[in-house]
Amino acid sequence: MRKAIHFEKATEHETLTLQVAPLVDIVLFLICFFMLASELVRSQKDPAVELPQMTSPQGASEAPAEVTVNLRADGAITVDGRTVALDLLPGLVASQAAHAQQDGRPFRVVVRADRRQRFAALDDVMSACRKAGLAQVVFRATGEERS
Repeated sequence: MRKAIHFEKATEHETLTLQVAPLVDIVLFLICFFMLASELVRSQKDPAVELPQMTSPQGASEAPAEVTVNLRADGAITVDGRTVALDLLPGLVASQAAHAQQDGRPFRVVVRADRRQRFAALDDVMSACRKAGLAQVVFRATGEERS
């Protein structure tokens, strides 16, 4: 024989109460925490210490030397406004990298590829950069179009 399941009747108008005491405790704890944290940060700075100003001639040379390679929609490659054949690109980029290395500057190639060009043309440019032994290649893009 099975036992019947009995459910308790719910009261129709049960009042909910908000417990304010735990909420106040948490808010006071957070206030104390942030006051202590801000005091610790403030104590790390000594107003009697005057930090030196940094002037360095190396500041200008820290920017990497770069060559911009433009890949047009028709597959033409331009560097510094001149059209360059794909087979000459590795030598051109490698010579620019050698000049930058002599100056002690890091070197990178910036590729600006037209979004209408074929991916195979972009892959050819990347292969040319790989043949030149480049460590850094950067792609440029624009932000999201707004209509």
